Amino acid sequence: MEDDRDLRREGIGLRWPFRRTTFEKTLWTVIVWFVFGLFVLGPLATVFAFSFTSSVLSGTGTFTLRWYGQLFSQPGLYGPLIRSFEIAVIVVVFQLMFGTLIAYSTVRAKVFGAKTLDTLSNITIAVPSVVVGLSLLSFYGPFGPFGAITQFLFGNPLSLTWTLWILVFAHMIETFPYMVRSMAAVLVKLDTHLESAARSLGASRLHAFLTITLPQLKPGLVAGSVLVLSRSIAEFGATIIVVSAVLKTAPIAIFTQAEAGSLELASAYSVVLMVVSFVAYLLMSRWLLRGATIA
Repeated sequence: MEDDRDLRREGIGLRWPFRRTTFEKTLWTVIVWFVFGLFVLGPLATVFAFSFTSSVLSGTGTFTLRWYGQLFSQPGLYGPLIRSFEIAVIVVVFQLMFGTLIAYSTVRAKVFGAKTLDTLSNITIAVPSVVVGLSLLSFYGPFGPFGAITQFLFGNPLSLTWTLWILVFAHMIETFPYMVRSMAAVLVKLDTHLESAARSLGASRLHAFLTITLPQLKPGLVAGSVLVLSRSIAEFGATIIVVSAVLKTAPIAIFTQAEAGSLELASAYSVVLMVVSFVAYLLMSRWLLRGATIA
């Protein structure tokens, strides 16, 4: 602003390039927000509006809370929501252990074939989710390798088909890349000299890890946990292959309602899922970032 006044005092005034830059920025802002609204905000706002509409298909719907009342009053409807978040929490806990272990092993080359393991940990990004679901169904079914191994060991074939654990495994496979990549990005920059210095001063390995290494890992834990949570809650492709009728998750329930033509109830379901997911994201981020430091 002072530069503009100086220019005016000198009799120069504002040049055309300045006006052109302002115009281009304004035009670009309008275009970007229009595209973002058309493809992101618009559809989400429509789902939100449909959830409060008495009848979408009639075209004369009025405002109502009927669909939310129906959703929260019937266990068959709110059950999948609870189940989705239960599975997501289990998957986050497992990924904090196994995803971090794989990331550490690949970054520090603690195992033979570290590069191959790093590549394979991201393979589910390229493999369709339905293929992941079918592979789990085949492997852990009564006639797959898991059934053959358990029959050899226990005399009877065991199967994880249509159980909660096969859902957990499906979500873990689908979310592996998010935790591994998030932790690998932090581990690459990790300063190991600080932990070595603490050890040389008499600190135990556990104490050095908790006070020196863990605070440096928290950004990766935050990013990985949030991504895993969001991805697990939204997982659909592999889930629809391995899920049973009594273990529906929220995305499957939304699909079922939409397929049956109940767009209003499916929309109410979607709004609740979005709100709870966003709140869970904020709470987890705040909890994990509390006291976090980056060395």
